[in-house]
Amino acid sequence: MSSETRNPQKIFNFFPALLISFAILMFWLIPDLVILMHGGKGGPGLWGLFTLVAIPATVIVPLAYGWHTKDTIGAVLIGSLPFLLTMGIVRIWPGSSIADNSYLIRTVLYIGSLSLIGGLEGYFSAMHEKRSLVLAIALAGLWILVFLSGIN
Repeated sequence: MSSETRNPQKIFNFFPALLISFAILMFWLIPDLVILMHGGKGGPGLWGLFTLVAIPATVIVPLAYGWHTKDTIGAVLIGSLPFLLTMGIVRIWPGSSIADNSYLIRTVLYIGSLSLIGGLEGYFSAMHEKRSLVLAIALAGLWILVFLSGIN
């Protein structure tokens, strides 16, 4: 297929989706990096505000991006990648240990389910239909419920 016959709108550009995912990832990781720099000591303080931005951004941005751009692949990336990477990096953090196999299984299921729900939310919002938007909003609510259920 020659370059003249290809439709430039059909070619997926990863850059915007990855850039948005990276921004959400940074909002999740900045408080952890500050605590690490202070020797593992520190409370939420001012840096906790980044988490207050990261949680709604993780839920709302895939929905808004998918609806606005109709880019299913980008919306799925934005819905699943930031939380998956954030929780993966935190779990691999130096000094973290796995208590037992049941803890590992619960952690993988928790992170995996939230990443899957976020990706599906982005996918359905990118379909740009009223029914799929309602389903995407319901998935956003489910994401919040599952997230809150994992807080100890």
